[in-house]
Amino acid sequence: MDKVLFDQLGYFKILEVTPDASEENIRQNYRRLAKFWHPDHNKSPNALDMFQALSVAYETLKDKQSRLKYTILSMIYDKANFPDMGALALLYNMHGQQDINLRAIHMIEVTGKGLGHQSINKIYYCNPAEAINVVRNITKHNWLYGFWGITAFGLNIKAILQNLFAFNCDKDNLTLLMHNALVYQAEGKINEAASSAMQAKQYANREQLAYINQFINELGNFELPVIRKWNFAKLRQVQLFYFGGFACLLCLILGIWHLDYLRADNEDKAQVKQVVVFNDGKKTFSDVAVAKIFDIPVDIYDKDKLYHVITKTTAMHGADKGFDAYREVEVGTTVRITGYTTDKAWMRVMFDNGEMAFIETKKLAPGIGNNIPLWSKIYKE
Repeated sequence: MDKVLFDQLGYFKILEVTPDASEENIRQNYRRLAKFWHPDHNKSPNALDMFQALSVAYETLKDKQSRLKYTILSMIYDKANFPDMGALALLYNMHGQQDINLRAIHMIEVTGKGLGHQSINKIYYCNPAEAINVVRNITKHNWLYGFWGITAFGLNIKAILQNLFAFNCDKDNLTLLMHNALVYQAEGKINEAASSAMQAKQYANREQLAYINQFINELGNFELPVIRKWNFAKLRQVQLFYFGGFACLLCLILGIWHLDYLRADNEDKAQVKQVVVFNDGKKTFSDVAVAKIFDIPVDIYDKDKLYHVITKTTAMHGADKGFDAYREVEVGTTVRITGYTTDKAWMRVMFDNGEMAFIETKKLAPGIGNNIPLWSKIYKE
């Protein structure tokens, strides 16, 4: 490990050494550079700052254990968030308790607010039992309240996917576990420090793993405490449960809507008695089966609604060839129009005896065809 991979505060760079440098080599470099940058000899404007920085770097790196601690902190923190090495505090679980079986769960909670939204992007330090509650509550919240906003809709979909596939973030967990490992070590809790570092290994890459192993080796003899195994598949199942629940609810709503549509459609096609009103106030009924019909009031003195059959055809009980036939109708037969379908493909007609049936519009032409009997119910002079 002679290459400087983790040096957030630039201590290795300013002393011109690597993490594997011997204490003697670090001391020699410090003396040489301190002599060069000493303000009594170096009149550069930044000489004092460089001299002071060299002193801070040397105090940190001169000791092997302190050097490893700095390297690990550089590995898990960036420069902006680098903590005070002498004042590290333990990261507790959600109940404010010391816990060697912690994980960092990264969750996004979205609340739709009409035109806008509220989004909480947070990392939760929790044990397995706490994690289930966190995942359940945030997942339920997003499904119930995350879609009720114009800007929230797309953001909530992204949040649900992130929560499902990326809630167990390697970087966040490496930071949590190694931070606590360093604190446990400083407090003399070797077993806890080893346990936390061993759990951190599953989140480390090859370069990070080398320093974690070095940290574990320098702990000496330890006995790993028994910890509960994490089941991240179960946390995903909790989220998928809500997805499945809302999918079933949506299917149920669509199913009810479709059944209602079919019921309405069947009612339209069901056999019903159609009332035909004459201009003298009298009524008659048609026993034919129909779809939606536009009614035409019957005026038996009106010739305009008299049509005749232009080609031999079959009158049907409904406005479709799939209905039962009423009777064969000869060319020239005069009928009265009492209604028509919405697409005007079929006409509801009345025959001389007052009965009604449906004939295709293309089989009819306006005007009287054959003579109308005196007893006919479709027309009177």
